[in-house]
Amino acid sequence: MTEKLSAEFHKDRVEALCRRCPDGLIVLRGELDWSRKREIRALDPSYSESNFKQERHLYYLTGIEVPNSFVIIDPKTQEVLLYTDWTVERDLERVKSFGVVGEIRPPAAFLRDARDRGQAYDALYALYHPFPEAGRFAAYTGAQPGALAGVFPPGMGEPVGDDMQFTQKLSALFPAHRIKNLYPAVRDMQRIKSLEEIRLLRKANEAVTAGVLEGIKSIRPGIHDRDVSAVIEYTMARRGATRQVFAPNLMSGPNSVTMLSELFSDYGHRDRELAAGDGIIIDIGTEVDYYLCSAVRTVPVAGRFTADQQRIYELYLDCYRRTLEGIRPGVSQRELINICAGAMEEALPSLQETYLRQTAEDFILLNTTARSMLGHYVDLNVFGAGAQGDEPLEPGMIFILEPMLFCREKQFGVVIGDTVLVTEEGCEIWSGDLPYDIAEIERIMAEPSIFEELEAETARRNARVGTLPNAT
Repeated sequence: MTEKLSAEFHKDRVEALCRRCPDGLIVLRGELDWSRKREIRALDPSYSESNFKQERHLYYLTGIEVPNSFVIIDPKTQEVLLYTDWTVERDLERVKSFGVVGEIRPPAAFLRDARDRGQAYDALYALYHPFPEAGRFAAYTGAQPGALAGVFPPGMGEPVGDDMQFTQKLSALFPAHRIKNLYPAVRDMQRIKSLEEIRLLRKANEAVTAGVLEGIKSIRPGIHDRDVSAVIEYTMARRGATRQVFAPNLMSGPNSVTMLSELFSDYGHRDRELAAGDGIIIDIGTEVDYYLCSAVRTVPVAGRFTADQQRIYELYLDCYRRTLEGIRPGVSQRELINICAGAMEEALPSLQETYLRQTAEDFILLNTTARSMLGHYVDLNVFGAGAQGDEPLEPGMIFILEPMLFCREKQFGVVIGDTVLVTEEGCEIWSGDLPYDIAEIERIMAEPSIFEELEAETARRNARVGTLPNAT
């Protein structure tokens, strides 16, 4: 059952935005309807024709889910005006009854109204996110800084997204106004989650936790990564998940110690057959009612850890648990990194095996130099808003804690990821029923999975067919 944000939530967001941006008229653009979007993307081979989903920031602020929308928010009057050519009466009536939008007008009136209302302001606010900023993902992929922006050869410039094109048009049409980016203000509003947002994030966490747990039960030698992915996706959908927010990230065997940029550039990496002796990292994210959550666990394909895998896993688990214990208001993400790395540094003198020492040293280096936090915040974005670097954590911030450890000599990587809500007293760990301890993991992996249920149903069906008259 869909549980959207309330009208009161969106009215509060509009008021908060107007307080932050009193010097400019706010203009927003939404997502196109399915057929129009399909025509525009006809020459884009990467485009997939999914169901309509409103542009997430427009939805966050206003709750509007009408396609082909343009919106003006006037900070002086706090009016929200919707411009659309969408004619489905059911959707328009829903917007009218919601109580956030003051008027619905045709798109032809948008520029006229923007010019008229813009005379009272020195600036126009638009939402845009320059493409090169995507380079912050480099720490997760191993790519060189700026490499993700290198879509065209040198000298040809970089691509310009729809939001930047919209902003450039505004700049040309309103030369007397300064065009300002709304993105920092919206991100600042999203740092602390409301009770409604926490409720939706909990729901997303419940779905992803159930999916990962069922995926763990299904793992065995002889099946493929894609089989496990299918089980997870099915389970999450049964729990209300709308979609997976990134490609199912199942890294088994040597793939568990391969950089993501290299792994995801391999078309067939999800076709790998799981083998006894492999470990597998399950990293899954899902969306429920626009809000996103993810979870990560590492388990042995054969159902039992090898001796070397057990040593590596327990080494990691001690660091992870000590980091969880350190989460509370006032602590910074940098301090959490230091807690995690410090726990591994304490363990170093007791590590006699060369592969363990090297793994520990690599862990410290990776998590202290390549990352500004041991995971990422979540909200309507995979990389959500929250305190950065040396800023203190505050109650209501929600993030995924997921330090990374890779033992390349043993081809075994370990990542655990839980959603954490910072509270007044400390934090809540939204791990659900996902296991941590080795004994618990091995016990859960021995439980029946969806595969056993399907095989039993097939056997029952075959038995029934065999008893029918003239059955062959």
